[in-house]
Order: sequence, then C-alpha cells, then structure tokens
Amino acid sequence: MNLLFIGVVALSLWLLYLQYKSNARKRSRLLTPVRPASILKINSYTSFGIMATVQFKDDACPQLGERIQKEGSLYKITGVLPENDPQQENQQRVWDCRLEKI
Repeated sequence: MNLLFIGVVALSLWLLYLQYKSNARKRSRLLTPVRPASILKINSYTSFGIMATVQFKDDACPQLGERIQKEGSLYKITGVLPENDPQQENQQRVWDCRLEKI
C-alpha cells in the first residue's frame, strides 16, 4: 500500500513538472519581438489558411517564423509568396504572406 502511494505521488510530481515545462515554453514564444508591419488585406481560405497582403515598415524581406500584430491578434508568418516584380508603395515593399493565428 505504501509503495502504491509513493508511486502515485511520484507520477503526479512528474506530470506537474512536464506541465510546468510546457507552459514555460509557450510563454517564451509569446515574448518574442513583433515586427512592425501593416496588414493591408487579409483573406481566410479553407484549403490554404490565412493569406494576407502585408506592408512592412522596414525594407527587409519577411522571414518564416516572424510575428506581426493586427488589432490585438498575433500572427506568425508560415509562408511568403515570391514575387517577380516587387510592388512599390510609398517606397516600401508589399508582400503576400501565409499567416497562422497565435
């Protein structure tokens, strides 16, 4: 009986530890910096997910995994469509990106 009790306590402590590690990982992902950008147009498709036209404040190309924000919602860039001739609006680049809501 005592051995069963010790095993249950050890198992519960192990599960508590795993839950703590999982929550710590999620918190650290949310603290990553958000890249300054404006989402000009956003569309949701059932097969592709969320596609958006994004204008970044800086001239750097968007990278996979970067985060952008619009009206309190946080999005992660999961894909960037290549463009043959970049559109110039107000001397800044406009990109079509696939987004994932976080």
